[in-house]
Amino acid sequence: MVTGPVGRLAAALACGLTSGCTLITDSFLTNDFSGDPYPVAVDTSTGAILVGMRGPGHADAVAVLDLLSPITVHDFAPGHAGDIPTLDSLDITLLGRSPSDGRLELPRARFLDSQMITLHPCACTAADPACDPAVCQIGTPGGTVTPFTGVLGADTLAGDAIRLRLGDDQIFVLPDVGGDDRSRTLSCDATFDSPYRGGGTLVIDGTELPFGNLRVTVQACLSPAPSATVQGQRGTDVLLAMSTGIGVSLLGEAAYVRYQQAHAMAPYLAPPLEALPGGTVYLPSGAVAGRRATIDAIALVAAASSNSLAPCRQVYAHQFLSAQNCASNQNDLKVEDCPCESGDPFCPVPAVLELTPPAGVTLFVVPDTDPTLQALRTELRPDQQEIDGVLGTDALRTAEIDVDYPHDRLLGRCPGAGCVARPQLALEEDRCQVNRCMDGDATIPQDALPGCPDPTN
Repeated sequence: MVTGPVGRLAAALACGLTSGCTLITDSFLTNDFSGDPYPVAVDTSTGAILVGMRGPGHADAVAVLDLLSPITVHDFAPGHAGDIPTLDSLDITLLGRSPSDGRLELPRARFLDSQMITLHPCACTAADPACDPAVCQIGTPGGTVTPFTGVLGADTLAGDAIRLRLGDDQIFVLPDVGGDDRSRTLSCDATFDSPYRGGGTLVIDGTELPFGNLRVTVQACLSPAPSATVQGQRGTDVLLAMSTGIGVSLLGEAAYVRYQQAHAMAPYLAPPLEALPGGTVYLPSGAVAGRRATIDAIALVAAASSNSLAPCRQVYAHQFLSAQNCASNQNDLKVEDCPCESGDPFCPVPAVLELTPPAGVTLFVVPDTDPTLQALRTELRPDQQEIDGVLGTDALRTAEIDVDYPHDRLLGRCPGAGCVARPQLALEEDRCQVNRCMDGDATIPQDALPGCPDPTN
């Protein structure tokens, strides 16, 4: 993500920003299919998705593929005259890892007529007093830190669908993902409609560069505990922007304090903020200081058009209504706490993607004045509530995620353990199919799923 000072853009290039025919200025403008149906091997050792990036007239770059970045950037070449930013329209080739030597040099997808800004991606901050202003790094000190010279942003990728299979260090570049939302739901996908928000103008050396609504935003519940008897102990509600340019997930201090207060009693004990160990994380834009915490799980919750429940309440509602309705009393769930606002025995519930990585979800708690959070909040007002943090890739490694730009949606599914996809429960008669999708969850009886015909009859 590029959130700090972004340099200077030659005024002579301003005419190129008003042509009205780019993926930056036109949200979800489609282009020719850029990839193929086969996986692209990527490097996720730093947490970020690292690929190679090649463009005519530019040296091959080790690039951070970041869905949160609205622009594509290539660093200045050594000795670049005056370090004056330039804007080029060119064909960009994505390079995957070579099976022979692991280098990011294997051509795997080509994005035609894409915009690339020649610009130094990062800036030194007080979080890294030993910063070399000429070198950008990504990763976590004490873990893996790698230099990079480019950012492959959402403006280049938005004509296609990007599938993230991070548990296998793979991505796919697809033309789109077939099937309407209803068919994807009945195929066991958790469907998140219209998750792309934001848009605005970057000012580079006095020149305005507009960009579209490409920020992936998602509601979430931290440490969901739907079986708790008190709603306040069922998790912590947050709103996150998704990034593939960082491994750990960023969380503002105020949101962590809410989490700590909700989990102040055993067995949900959470350390107070001042007890968390400090550290530094390198974002594509530069280093940020904060405190490291770990939680057990996170649930991503799709937006609902039929009710106004908070994310953790939606998680509870899905577990409740997929097992029964408010006119019955089964599985020790309290009917008097019916999640349906209307008082009806059943109400639609949006999709939920529950993520429980084996080592938990690592959070990096940063001040609420962090420039990245402040920039996102400013951009998303008043369309969205205040952003609480940034969802990193480490939390997504047990799931398979489709960023389906052409159909304005996000899709999630679970290839294995550490993940449960709860498809949208739109109709009460969908309960059987939704529970079949979740079959394998230890809380679901294997011999007689709720809503399904009794196998003994």
